[in-house]
Amino acid sequence: MDNMMQAFILLLAGFVVVFVVLILLIIIVTLYGKIITSIQNKGKKKKTKTEVSPRIAPAAAVVNETEKAQIDDDGGINDEIIAVIAAAVDAVYGEKPHRIKGIKKSRSARSAWSRAGVLDNTRPF
Repeated sequence: MDNMMQAFILLLAGFVVVFVVLILLIIIVTLYGKIITSIQNKGKKKKTKTEVSPRIAPAAAVVNETEKAQIDDDGGINDEIIAVIAAAVDAVYGEKPHRIKGIKKSRSARSAWSRAGVLDNTRPF
């Protein structure tokens, strides 16, 4: 009976130690997350609301400029856009023979999920 009592006490002590260590690990990980979040938010608080992050600003400016420049007054695609598309095709095909037969604006816009996927996969490192 004495051995059973010692075994029970040892078992109980083991459970207590394991759960105390697990609780301490949870607290440490939670505190670490809060510290990292507060450090990251310090940089964001310094920026004003009207200021745009430098990574996004050039891309947003280019998109707005290209949207304005895409359509001529007569409804066609601007010559600058055609030149950019031709340069991109030349960069892709290089020395291989290639020819652009026509350029027309896409009829269907991307869905929100598709745009989010493209932005996520093309974001700079």
